Amino acid sequence: MKIFNLLPLQCIHCGAPISSGCSDMVYFCQNCGSGLEFNGKNFELVKVSYASPLLEKETEPELFLPFWSFHLDISIKGKEAYLPLLFRENFLRTEDRLFTDETFIEEILKKWKNKEIKGESDFIIYVPSFPTTGAYAYSSGLGNKFTKAQPHLSFYEKNKRMESCIYNSKDALAIAEDEYISLQSAVIPNLLALDLSFNLKDKKVIGIPYIRKEKGIFLNQIIGEIILSSALKKTVGSME
Repeated sequence: MKIFNLLPLQCIHCGAPISSGCSDMVYFCQNCGSGLEFNGKNFELVKVSYASPLLEKETEPELFLPFWSFHLDISIKGKEAYLPLLFRENFLRTEDRLFTDETFIEEILKKWKNKEIKGESDFIIYVPSFPTTGAYAYSSGLGNKFTKAQPHLSFYEKNKRMESCIYNSKDALAIAEDEYISLQSAVIPNLLALDLSFNLKDKKVIGIPYIRKEKGIFLNQIIGEIILSSALKKTVGSME
């Protein structure tokens, strides 16, 4: 018979008590700012950063919503071909040609030999991880918009308060892989026929800043996307 192993809700970095919501998968220490993820046995530290506004910088954010940020190397198994974000404009012009798997790989290799694109290997895939009422399809739509935008973020030095994070890194990474395939398949129809390898280089949780634009509407200060307060699972009193 298995015996339950109960862990105290205590920060493994500073020892302070941490609070938890019923759907939390990552816990944020309000004392030192550390992120803690349960790995099935113990807590593990997770990198946490709070993005500074790129839009409407003069307005202080009202809330920070958590996004998993994954730095991935994506390659074709058995081939020396690295897959960048092909949906980036003008990276790979098809000229109305339909690629087979082999010609597709050849085109990528040729492209990389002829021109090295600065920073192209350092792309990030974003996965929103905050609880909603289902009134806003954020998992794919908003994640895709952030991933396509590849914003150049700067971060606060001081810790802020993060809302609940409902995906652990394993589940969020699976969403990130699906997100990548969804975006790339719109450009390369035969992408699903390739045997892709997703290699994780780095992961962290980023708090994206939001401000209230008017009653019931919040605007994120990175790409300008709005979200209805009614779509967020928060108490009415804290939102209005």
